[in-house]
Amino acid sequence: MPDILKTCIAFLPYMLTAFLSSLLLTRSAVILLPKLSFIDKPHGRHQHKRIIPRGGGIAIWLAFFLSTGLMAAVLHERDIAYCAELHRFFRTFFLPALLILVLGIIDDKFELSSILKLLGQILAGLWLFSQDCGITHILSYQLPTYISLPLSIIWCILIINAFNLIDGLDGIAAGLASISSFLLAVWILVSGESLIMASFLMIFCGACMGFLRYNFAPARIFMGDTGSMFIGLFFAYFSMEYSAKAVTFTSLLVPLMAMGVPMFDVFLAVWRRILRRYVKKDPNSSIMQGDHDHLHHRIQKETGHQHKTAYIIYGISALLSVVTMVSVFFDSKLPALIFIVFLIIIFTFIKYAHIELYDTMESMLNGIKTPHRNFLFTALHPVIDSVLVLSSFLFCQYLFAALKPPHMFHGWFLIFIAPFTITLCLSGIYRTFWMRVGIRRYFQLMIFLALAGCIGFVLNYTIMIVLLKNPETSLRNFCGFYLVFFLFSVMLIILERFLLHYLESFGFRHLYERNLGKNPNTQKVLIYGGGLYCRLYLSYLYSGFTTRHNEKFIVGICDDNEALQDLNIYGFYVLGNSDKLEKIYKKKKFNEILITVSDLSDEKRKALTDFASANKIKLTQFICKEDSFEGTSLKTEEN
Repeated sequence: MPDILKTCIAFLPYMLTAFLSSLLLTRSAVILLPKLSFIDKPHGRHQHKRIIPRGGGIAIWLAFFLSTGLMAAVLHERDIAYCAELHRFFRTFFLPALLILVLGIIDDKFELSSILKLLGQILAGLWLFSQDCGITHILSYQLPTYISLPLSIIWCILIINAFNLIDGLDGIAAGLASISSFLLAVWILVSGESLIMASFLMIFCGACMGFLRYNFAPARIFMGDTGSMFIGLFFAYFSMEYSAKAVTFTSLLVPLMAMGVPMFDVFLAVWRRILRRYVKKDPNSSIMQGDHDHLHHRIQKETGHQHKTAYIIYGISALLSVVTMVSVFFDSKLPALIFIVFLIIIFTFIKYAHIELYDTMESMLNGIKTPHRNFLFTALHPVIDSVLVLSSFLFCQYLFAALKPPHMFHGWFLIFIAPFTITLCLSGIYRTFWMRVGIRRYFQLMIFLALAGCIGFVLNYTIMIVLLKNPETSLRNFCGFYLVFFLFSVMLIILERFLLHYLESFGFRHLYERNLGKNPNTQKVLIYGGGLYCRLYLSYLYSGFTTRHNEKFIVGICDDNEALQDLNIYGFYVLGNSDKLEKIYKKKKFNEILITVSDLSDEKRKALTDFASANKIKLTQFICKEDSFEGTSLKTEEN
């Protein structure tokens, strides 16, 4: 630890130099850039109300290279090893950084087309790869050039545009860059990795923090593409430079989680825009066209303040990085900590990806009406199950590191997967549409999975223990491995089918309500009656939404049954009885009452009619009845 402190103290002057120089350069840019017509006028998606200088990222660029140049000059005569690493860094990173700087300056001045910027990013990625800085290894496995080259370029483009997209709110990009670079520097110092890389990260942190002083809300200057693309390029360089050195899954996770927020935002953006452009056929949507549905926009809608939004995003980024870093240093608690990381990721995904999930569910429900899509969706299940079983196998391999397959049998994993795939295919269980399934089918699936597990155990035991007699595998370890593998496989297969059922019922309802609940034009409906007809109406409303485009938001249920008061039924609370309609109306401000009672008394009907008339509320009734007229067996209507 004393050595780490000495290293930190040795690098602090350069970090401080970067901070002060960035502070001075940014202050100068606030004055000079408007005179050179580098300005951002309020229009379109922009939130600012006045003209603000744009292109301030040049201050980050200059502060970073001035400070690294100073460090190179100081260390030139002191440490030959540091000198070699500094030389490699400048040889690899300076030219693409200069290219990105020029592209950014031109774009901030004249607004370049997306194609030209993309070409520049491809050239930057090609140069990095030519200097042996690319994704050439993953967990010590070397990738062939025909895979590593396009993968490196795509990664470079992805990270550059991730920080470009996240730079839509004051202080977000610079703040995330500061937090990520600082935490990565600390992690490298503690883990004893390349100290020179830690110095670059600390200097980069100082440069971004100096700029953040004038960029935090309310911003006095924007970094523009000059800054956001340079930040993205730096993290693309760092992550690719480090990927070859990462030999464990968790050590590879650290830089990924440090960039987790921008990567999550760009993933959502691509997903959202592809759905709208190519699935929903929206002519006004494009992959390259911006929108108001980025991560920071969603959080700002909830908080109502730019400051709170920035702090929440900073907190998410820091939490992901810190939890991942801690998991590296506590090997005995590693599985639990990794599980915590993934829980955080899943929670964040579900909370902030509601727009994309809603669009996806809407597209899926539209797709149900097309027979060939149904067939395709069902036919994919054997592939999905095989992938889930393979994932379970790899997870168990990770947990049971001591259990190694015999070197002469490279297809070991196949005898784990094959019994499940073959048994389920022969059972006929795949002739099931899992979004319209009963509980009995789940019971049958469990029986066939148990059969597949028994067959797999006998097969693997015979090969591993009896025939091959692998000395590295004890019977106890093998039984423990297979038990965990079987239980985890069953859990994944059942969970995947349950999620399909959940998403089509409650999941779509939740997304529907979240997207329409705050829309002032949405019809707010109070349901009167919490019986069977209420349940039928809710199924009718949410299952048929995509074809009817019926924008109705259920505020709750009113029922005269005293046993139901204040309870949650069908996912909604019973707000009171008919005597409390005035109180419910003042609280919920609904504009429609929907009756779902078949035997409504004349007294109750008159009371509801009078209340609706007095408050100018629409009064409707849901009717579901059987009718044999002209061959129609079931009639469902809303009057």
